[in-house]
Amino acid sequence: MPTLALPWSIDALTPGGLLALAAGADRLGRAAAGAGLPQPLRGKRLALLTADHDSPAAAAFIAAATELGAHVARVRNDSPPEAGRRDRAALLGQLYDAIECQGLAEAELRQLSRDAGVPVFDGIGSPAHRLYAGAVPMTAEPDAAQETSRRHRLLQALLCSVLA
Repeated sequence: MPTLALPWSIDALTPGGLLALAAGADRLGRAAAGAGLPQPLRGKRLALLTADHDSPAAAAFIAAATELGAHVARVRNDSPPEAGRRDRAALLGQLYDAIECQGLAEAELRQLSRDAGVPVFDGIGSPAHRLYAGAVPMTAEPDAAQETSRRHRLLQALLCSVLA
């Protein structure tokens, strides 16, 4: 994964910010188990920019965002020539409140982030993203369902902290 640090990036979070994100994930988990999840992203439009909209990472992002009320548009990652990238970024920034990028080169990701004017995420739907390192406490027998649920809630907490 590229090491692009943005204000809403996991790399930009302080230890306190990471703890707040984990606490937000816990609150979302309790809400889902109780009265149901709130819809803090209702009315938000997010773009998923990837070449493979059927990948598990794409599905994870779509599920997390739509469960919170957001609309996710699937945008094909057809990299425009260098000259057209700025125009594409500006258009995406006008159409969407945030953009999740999966599989973009770091240079293209940086330019998109610079020119779009909205939060640009770098593969936060992927279970390999640094956001999820240590997401589930190590136990004698790790529970795959628990780990998947924890990643889902952390992704939702990040989206809420940036967009709600």
